[in-house]
Amino acid sequence: MDTLNKVIPFILLWVIQYLKDNQSDDETSKPSAWYGYGLAIFLLVICMVQTAFTEVFVRSVVISGSILRSALVDILFQKSTRISSKSRLDYPDGTIFNLISNDATRMDFCLEGLGFLIAVPLTVVVTVGLLMVWMGPSALVGAAVLILSNPLQTWAMTLLNPIRVQVSKLTDTRMGLMTEILQGIKVIKFFAYEPSFWKKLTDIRSTEIKCISWLLQVRGLIYSTSSSLPVFASGLSFVMYAALGNKLEPEVVFPSLAFFTGLRVPLLILPYCYSDALDGYVSLKRIQKFLLTADTQPLPPIDKTHDSALSIKDADFYWDQLPSTTTAAALSGKTKQPTAINTESTTPSTPSSSRNSITEDGEADERQPLLSASSSSSTAQESVSAIKPFLRDINLHIPRGALVAIVGPVGSGKSSLLQAMVGTMMKSQGEVIRGATISYASQTPWIQNATIMDNILFDTPMEEERYWRVIKACSLEQDLTQFTLGDRTEIGERGVNLSGGQKARLSLARSVYYNAEMVIMDDPLSAVDAHVGKRLWQDCVLQELGKKTRVIATHQLHILPDVDYVICMKHGRIAEQGTFQDLMAHQGDFFKLMKKYGGHHHEDEDEEDGSGAQRLRRRVLKRNKSSNGNVVTAVAESTTTATTTTESDDDLTVLQESDEIVSVGDGESTKEILKGQMTDEERASGAVSKKVYRDYFRLGGDWNWIFIVFMLSAQQAAGVAMNVWLSFWSSDRFGLTVWEYINVYVVTAVIQLFIVILGSYMLVLAILKGSKQIHDNAFLSVLRSPMSFFDTTPAGRILNRFSKDVSTVDNMAAVNSLLITLTGILSVLILSAVFLPWIIPIMVPLAVLYYNIALYYQKTSRELKRMDALVRSHLFSYFSETLNGMGTLKAYHPHGIESAIERNRVNMDRSHRLYYTQTMGTKWIGCRVHVIGHVLNFVALALIVWARNDIDPATAGLVLSYLARLASEMSWAIQCAGDLENNMTSAERLFYYTNGLEQEPPAEILDRKPVPSWPQQGRISFKDVSLRYRPELPLVLNKISLDIKAGHKVGVVGRTGAGKSSLIQALFLLVPLDSGKIVMDGIETDTIGTADLRSRMSIIPQDPILFQGTFRYNLDPLNRHSEQELWQALEATTASVDLATDSLIQKAIRVDFSDSTVITIAHRLNTVVDYNRILVMDRGQVAEYDTPHNLLSNKQSMFSRMVDETGETNAALLRSLAGC
Repeated sequence: MDTLNKVIPFILLWVIQYLKDNQSDDETSKPSAWYGYGLAIFLLVICMVQTAFTEVFVRSVVISGSILRSALVDILFQKSTRISSKSRLDYPDGTIFNLISNDATRMDFCLEGLGFLIAVPLTVVVTVGLLMVWMGPSALVGAAVLILSNPLQTWAMTLLNPIRVQVSKLTDTRMGLMTEILQGIKVIKFFAYEPSFWKKLTDIRSTEIKCISWLLQVRGLIYSTSSSLPVFASGLSFVMYAALGNKLEPEVVFPSLAFFTGLRVPLLILPYCYSDALDGYVSLKRIQKFLLTADTQPLPPIDKTHDSALSIKDADFYWDQLPSTTTAAALSGKTKQPTAINTESTTPSTPSSSRNSITEDGEADERQPLLSASSSSSTAQESVSAIKPFLRDINLHIPRGALVAIVGPVGSGKSSLLQAMVGTMMKSQGEVIRGATISYASQTPWIQNATIMDNILFDTPMEEERYWRVIKACSLEQDLTQFTLGDRTEIGERGVNLSGGQKARLSLARSVYYNAEMVIMDDPLSAVDAHVGKRLWQDCVLQELGKKTRVIATHQLHILPDVDYVICMKHGRIAEQGTFQDLMAHQGDFFKLMKKYGGHHHEDEDEEDGSGAQRLRRRVLKRNKSSNGNVVTAVAESTTTATTTTESDDDLTVLQESDEIVSVGDGESTKEILKGQMTDEERASGAVSKKVYRDYFRLGGDWNWIFIVFMLSAQQAAGVAMNVWLSFWSSDRFGLTVWEYINVYVVTAVIQLFIVILGSYMLVLAILKGSKQIHDNAFLSVLRSPMSFFDTTPAGRILNRFSKDVSTVDNMAAVNSLLITLTGILSVLILSAVFLPWIIPIMVPLAVLYYNIALYYQKTSRELKRMDALVRSHLFSYFSETLNGMGTLKAYHPHGIESAIERNRVNMDRSHRLYYTQTMGTKWIGCRVHVIGHVLNFVALALIVWARNDIDPATAGLVLSYLARLASEMSWAIQCAGDLENNMTSAERLFYYTNGLEQEPPAEILDRKPVPSWPQQGRISFKDVSLRYRPELPLVLNKISLDIKAGHKVGVVGRTGAGKSSLIQALFLLVPLDSGKIVMDGIETDTIGTADLRSRMSIIPQDPILFQGTFRYNLDPLNRHSEQELWQALEATTASVDLATDSLIQKAIRVDFSDSTVITIAHRLNTVVDYNRILVMDRGQVAEYDTPHNLLSNKQSMFSRMVDETGETNAALLRSLAGC
């Protein structure tokens, strides 16, 4: 392939000699015209064969690269399913996304460039040897420039390695924070934290841009000098040749120039190959480091011959995580390393989850810190020995078919024991024997972005009778009637169109349908209302699963008489285990727990004494006496997740307690749920619009780009001037001395070098200036988008834009390449037209053909790029979904992980089919454009032979030497143009986020800012408020009208889909009102800025989230409070799950918010029975709104019926507490 390329200068030599012989005075020595035409045909054949060989070679490289990329993505995905929880602290979702989206792709590019790294140096050596034939020792000067440039370029690129590593780390950090923002966007909007996270992420982006700038400046300098190296090398050789007293002849100059020019494209590509190779090396080290991280312990094989379903002997279990620094150090921010909180929900009960040592059922291990410090390696090594087991001395034997309950106070280790059973925790000693297959229903349900049916089937065969039996047992029949498509309704990412109870029941249905021999359930009854919990216990646990081995962790202690065996946990140990009767008779820890439980009223549980009722009655009387507060507060607490109640200076706090709460966009009280909750990703059609190009170049600076084009044109003009002057020199056109010719040549070369360096510097500035603004504008637009956008857009899709698309825009090398190549082609055509005007009639049709082929290619390439981006987004979305559900997937061993890996491979196959087609399309156009260039070379040579008597050999040599590189230049130009448009599709996708997303109302309206003390009293009025989540959906609130007096405590109750959650969305303006208005202390909430509104209220959301950072940062992201105030807030902090803890939370609410208006969405009716008012919601309307006494006095009221459903004993207690 390279040998054929070296034949072309020889043909050029023969042509020049042919012309000189033809113009001699000796008629007998003139060669035949057919000899000249034969040379033209020979040139065409050589070029065609070379192109064919090149395309075969490149195709094999592309196939190998595609296989490598696919294999790496598969390996990385498989590794992510095995990585330990400690390793997940170092590799959050954003970092793993970066490894798959960028590092695996860089390895593909690296492989493509490795062949050139070997071939180009060999080409330089062979070329230098041939140049020695023409120019003798003078060629060594130019050769020295070319040969020394390779190690110098390699050295310069190597110096960039630390910067590459730093850029990768910064990108990981940025993507990790972006992932956190997307996971906690509702909390961010509730508390108006957007400015804090905007500053945090854009600061990281600014640092990233500075590092990228250094990288691109050096790379651009190397690239620009490499493209000029052949010109300088040839110039130095010619100067040395003339200085040694040799006369420059056309047959010496232009074959030599052809050899030097033939190195232009290889040397142009070489810096990219070096860069790709070093990028690949850095990526390979990052991938290697990830693959070598610690795995979780492999699960023991299932022993069907064992006499029990599960047996654990003398075992200790721990979370493989290092202990954190002290709480005080974390709070004060004085730790040497920042304290990191991992908010991913892969294994919700592990220390690396969003609650750290708070277990999946919401319990906080008393012996473990809440935060995990990201310490230095030395500190990490010193701390390994300090790791203590979470669970100690575990001995249990679960018989086949038994129903086992695990109970205990908060932090006792109930969920940790379940995690040990399913294999998520690490075992440090002892023996675990699994005698049965396992299915698992976590309390934080993992919901796939698929249909309800697919979520239940979980890639297992459909058995219709059993399928509908499971749906009925899990109380999902009535829920399915809410959806037009029933069980074929697609669930949004994280189940956004399901309530908390629906998610829990769907997760339970999956575990039941899986038909495992042992079903492990983590407190599924706490997520549902009392009457639903009763049906689940009877129909599902006792009947449908009656022949299975069942293990359930629960705080609903009234169900324990129905179980076969009880395990009571305390401080990470099994305090007691046995039958319910035996443990009660023993009067140990379990007896105390039951006695304490009996002290709190509960469904179906008799009071052992009147202390609980008396305490609650006193609370009612106290509340009735102190209901004249003057500050607004509202409240929201989830009984299934860790919550925090803090003393707040905010004027309104909203407490959401219900797990049946419906998320934003859930379509409450509607049966018109669309088929797909997730919106299809937008896909532009046709050419990238001119507006995208205009906006891109405008953000980079219009004058910057004008100056860059001028400098690149001047660079090409200087290069042409040097070669034209060389032609004049070889023919002694002006009769100057040798040194006069040399002086002009050297001055022109220095001018070109200056232009190259300055143009490269300005280009990087323009690219990165535009890139930073594109990223920041898109991020701001996403941050200001309404919740409906996040509820209907998979996180993976958003992450794809801020990962792959931003990376593409950062490295817009195609702009530079295209501008240089186009100006180069233009210089060749102008030079050819000036010195060989007969070629113009041939250029026109070939130019038309070239344009049409390029246009056809660009249309196809553009659409392939867009399709690839869509498929890649789906790939990342599934990857994100899988990472979040890793705890559940591992529990369904081995089916869960194997199914996820197989699905990922299917997604990868789709992505790589498009990638391969797109890459081969580039080679397709390259082959055809080369043919056009070869035809033009053939025609030009034929015309020169035809005009052999009228054309100067030096001029012919100049034209042919330039035309020799035209094919490569034309092919490179189309590839660069395609790459540019493909890159512009990334800019187009980011511009869509900037300009195409619906935006929330302004954060601040300067002329309507409320006074700092607003709201002072806390009066709230809903006046004919109607709300719908999206225009195509029905109303979820319909003409709501009610008044909440200052300081009143209002409990909001209602069944699933009644509109409770929507009321809070309307209050915080997370969803714009369809009609009506909400007035708070005389100001309509939609007339002021959203930040002014939300910052004056406070909410304890149903799904709390912790962000990476210190305690201080999580408590006060806006840095508004003193350290003393933060400590006071921490003293009121509790985690809620059991009744004892719940009572502490209720006490904190009543003490800290005594002067505030409180709105509580109630799950446990006893928490709101002493409130001033009860609001009963039904189908998006106010069904009832009155005092608890009045509502319970009416036996026909909805609230009265809800109380009756809690059980006869508990209903009587609640009525007595309400004074009935």
